[in-house]
Amino acid sequence: MKRVLIIEDEQDIVDIATVILEYEGYEVCSFTRFEGFEEKVKVCQPDLVLLDLNLKGYYGRDICKYIKENSILKHVPVILMSANRDIKAVKEESGADAFLRKPFDLQDFIDIVKTYINSPAKVPDLQLQSGGDLLSVA
Repeated sequence: MKRVLIIEDEQDIVDIATVILEYEGYEVCSFTRFEGFEEKVKVCQPDLVLLDLNLKGYYGRDICKYIKENSILKHVPVILMSANRDIKAVKEESGADAFLRKPFDLQDFIDIVKTYINSPAKVPDLQLQSGGDLLSVA
């Protein structure tokens, strides 16, 4: 079973995403406290990371950079989630594989998870916006 790690400080979003992902057949691990996140990420051994950009006391960009620079974790796709209007630039800067703008459509959420978790190699750069509009494919 594929495992998704959710790094998000809003418990409601974690709860909703967990229900959806478990219904879709994924195992989910998550955390809302970020002290010692390095060890938590390694212990979870995720196949995909859903990462909030603005976390209390941490910045998702830095967590993403840590994952992408770690020899054990760098192959794991990271999808940034944020309402930040500069999220595309942050995605590029942090090395994330994709981003999903908040608030997001549930089908867009499911589609982007399936796209990235089911691909052993890097897939096209998809960014979805609420309503299913494809923003870009690179």
